[in-house]
Amino acid sequence: GKSTILLSLYVDNGICATNDVKLYKQFLKDLSVKFELSYQGQCEWYLGVSIKQDLANKRTKLTQTQYIKDVLERFCMTGATPISTPMELNTHLTVADCLPDFKHKKEFVREYQRIIGALMYLANLTIPDLAHSVNQCSKFMSNPGP
Repeated sequence: GKSTILLSLYVDNGICATNDVKLYKQFLKDLSVKFELSYQGQCEWYLGVSIKQDLANKRTKLTQTQYIKDVLERFCMTGATPISTPMELNTHLTVADCLPDFKHKKEFVREYQRIIGALMYLANLTIPDLAHSVNQCSKFMSNPGP
């Protein structure tokens, strides 16, 4: 098949995946001419994401279990009851759901924005089921509701 290299960079962290070892070695050689590189072995963690590879079955599993635990702790939600869906089906929030008196409580609004940011990170990386719910809630970043 066709040779492919996937490269993800974030500031000074990078991860690379390929289906062609020869191409990969040449790619690293070429890249090292301009940049200082270090090889850390098979990737098990990247930007807070746990990576488990099953090479025999050609599967890779990404999880953020530790990040989720950290988020729950940071926002005092460790005792929250898990549910199977993040939001009731067909829920669409509107301005009517916002409480007007929260507009002026900056510390509440800022905390809400931090929570939404943490949830966006999860929705974008490993839990796409959160995307609709986070999208609905993010519409009210400057004036959160209940």
